[in-house]
Amino acid sequence: LFQENNTDINQLWEEFKVVFVKFCVSPKLEKILFHFMIASGLIKIKQRYNKTYYGYHDTRRRLAWESNLEKIRRHNEEADKGLHSYYIKDNHLTDMTTQNYLQKMAKLTKSRHRKVDPEIVGDIFEYLHHIPSEVSWIERGFITPTYNQKDCGSCYAFSIAGVLQAQIFKQTDKLVPLSEQQIVDCSVPMGNYGCGGGSLRNTLRYLDKAGGLMTYSDYPYMARQQKCRFDKNRAMVNLTSWAILPARDERALEIAVAKIGPIAASINASPHTFQLYHSGIYDDVACSSNVVNHAMLIVGYTKNAWILKNWWGSHWGEKGYMKLRRGKNRCGIANYAAYALV
Repeated sequence: LFQENNTDINQLWEEFKVVFVKFCVSPKLEKILFHFMIASGLIKIKQRYNKTYYGYHDTRRRLAWESNLEKIRRHNEEADKGLHSYYIKDNHLTDMTTQNYLQKMAKLTKSRHRKVDPEIVGDIFEYLHHIPSEVSWIERGFITPTYNQKDCGSCYAFSIAGVLQAQIFKQTDKLVPLSEQQIVDCSVPMGNYGCGGGSLRNTLRYLDKAGGLMTYSDYPYMARQQKCRFDKNRAMVNLTSWAILPARDERALEIAVAKIGPIAASINASPHTFQLYHSGIYDDVACSSNVVNHAMLIVGYTKNAWILKNWWGSHWGEKGYMKLRRGKNRCGIANYAAYALV
């Protein structure tokens, strides 16, 4: 029933509807065949994403996958009618309930204090008519590999490491992968929780105090918290300054992305449409700006959308990226954004 690497629910459902009509399948048999489709699809999902679970957990994951596939089918039918500006699709998170997904993937902790850069605040009006209408650090060459944080709540580490990688790139035209694992292992004294989550502010405070960040090759990512192995003598980059942008100010965010480079941003990743996002400009009204629980990297913008890099692998979104509607502070994208200079 399934071809390798093909579990698109809309295509599968259309194929099954043809079979049901062609062979005059009874409603009872149709239900049996549909559940067989679900079971077969879940086997493929487990194989593709190297997942292992049995018994009770297998049943829970199957029910979650079935529920999410139905959500995908309904949403994309509405998107085809012009009711949504984006599509969703099955991925490595489709077999998770919303609760399970949030427990595993949304572990950004709240930053209680802000360190606002007065220069950026002043530049809001000075640069307002001098910044480009579109910016893409990807097109400028800042194309780093698609990362997968796996089952470690390390979005805060990936986001800040991404900011620093961009600053190195701006100065040297070289892409140097930095160590997210160092941040996971070593920033706990500053208030982070390793794979249990952390904040952008605590991460920047740690790097400021530690005196540098090592390269990925010297301190590779393991997706689990380990003993801190930071060696200052092997640090690749050190902060010269850092700051948090003004809250809920997309104008300031626009200026920062254009003037400084890629920016780390907190975001609300709670809706199931975020979990299953595939393409288009994400604009779910259910994605409140009152909550942030994940961190991503803003790598550019268009007239209508922010361009964001995620850490959930190439199976999620547009090969690991998302376009998010601008001008509404959708998902709280401007609530807590940070940058660092080297």
